[in-house]
Amino acid sequence: MRYIIILLFLLNFILGLSFINEGLFHYDSVLLAQAVEKTYEKGLLQPSSRGRYGAVIINLIIYYPFFLFGQNADFALRFSSVLFHSLSIVVLFYFINELFNDRLLAFFVSLLFSFTPFYFVPNTYGKEHGLSMFILLLSLYLLYAGLNKKSPILVSISSFLVAFSTTVRESMLMAIPLYFLLYLKPEISIRPFKVTFLQERFNLKWISAATVPLIIVFCFVFFIYLRSEIYNYIFITNYATTVNFTGLFSKFLLQALKDLFISIPVLMFVFFLLGILKMIWDKKIFISLFFIFWLLLIFYFGNQKGYCPRYLEIITIPVYVFASYVLAVLYRKSKSIAICIIIYCIAYMGIVMYPLLIFRHHYNGEKQFALYVNEKTEPNAIVIAMDDSPFIEYYGKRKTITYPIDSQDKINNFIKRIDAYLNDNAPVYLISSSFSYDAGGNFKKILSENFDLTLIGKKLTEDYHRPELKFQFYYEQLFKVSPVRKD
Repeated sequence: MRYIIILLFLLNFILGLSFINEGLFHYDSVLLAQAVEKTYEKGLLQPSSRGRYGAVIINLIIYYPFFLFGQNADFALRFSSVLFHSLSIVVLFYFINELFNDRLLAFFVSLLFSFTPFYFVPNTYGKEHGLSMFILLLSLYLLYAGLNKKSPILVSISSFLVAFSTTVRESMLMAIPLYFLLYLKPEISIRPFKVTFLQERFNLKWISAATVPLIIVFCFVFFIYLRSEIYNYIFITNYATTVNFTGLFSKFLLQALKDLFISIPVLMFVFFLLGILKMIWDKKIFISLFFIFWLLLIFYFGNQKGYCPRYLEIITIPVYVFASYVLAVLYRKSKSIAICIIIYCIAYMGIVMYPLLIFRHHYNGEKQFALYVNEKTEPNAIVIAMDDSPFIEYYGKRKTITYPIDSQDKINNFIKRIDAYLNDNAPVYLISSSFSYDAGGNFKKILSENFDLTLIGKKLTEDYHRPELKFQFYYEQLFKVSPVRKD
């Protein structure tokens, strides 16, 4: 088995490094890099986007050797992303093998998950998806292994990890029911219908091992910072809110289903359906229901206002489990046919993501535009920017300011603020993507009435918000803001 593990790790690690992005390519990634660097600078743990202190803590460890050599956290975070992507594949193999006691099935699932476009791509530019998935899968593996080996210690570690995963990505909260379902693991029969729970699952020792670490960690992070994030997610729904649950059958769900079929060959879904039937036929009722329940998470991740294809990464695991269940049976009857199907599916997914990976390996639009800003502006320049602010600060080394979008009075005060900067001889610039938050054009109108905007130049860049499956190129423009000329 060790050779399978080595193969899976090296395959993902080498390919990940070979296609690693030229730079950090997401707002969250840059904020995480800044948090890691500021933590070493100030000696106090700093928050990343939405807190995500767990991601900061883990990446502090990865960054330490780079810090000693005076490097920033740019490459360290991209390296970390590739590393934990590779490790998550290894842990997935262990978990599936533990569940089914079938190395071939586990290998097929892990291999297919490795090449999922909307999982592989984000893990080349510093996102925390690989890390959160690694921790979640490790938790589920240790839980199942701990229960089988009668080890409360392993179960306790698992309990801690599933709670800790929410500090890396708060959306991992939705996976906690999977943890408890796997803990209970009832025996289910159809004829006659019967659900039987092991008595020891209700033993105080095991309940404590499975819940106490989880409750302690979750309560700690909830009252420190997660409470406000959950409140904002549920109740704050203004224009600036990027992610909100929009109901079970929103318009985003259709797009999520389309993205699944764009990323994964239809043949895989045929085997997925056959796998459900086959697993139930083989009377693996609990495991089949467990992964069907897992699959239902699509109604959460696929119904978000700020939906992105990468949210579906977790959904693909049950798809691959059911499909691989049939493929493993087929392999034992006809190796050549099964291998051809696996190769076809991997090639299909590789073709989907290759153009994205190879281009961004050589050119990161957000980074290049930030460097362009650095080249074209003075060291004391102030740049008006919105989502691109972290890139300009991190790579462009320029101060940025964002304008308010929810109040006319605040916009008027912002205009006065710009006026004060110009009166103090501080150069002020603006980038064109800032107007993406100006839905009614009100800010642009007021700005144009009070100042002259002079085009300095433009640079090819790419929208990073949903970059997992396609390019979204545009030319970002840089304007200089000056007092209105009096003729």
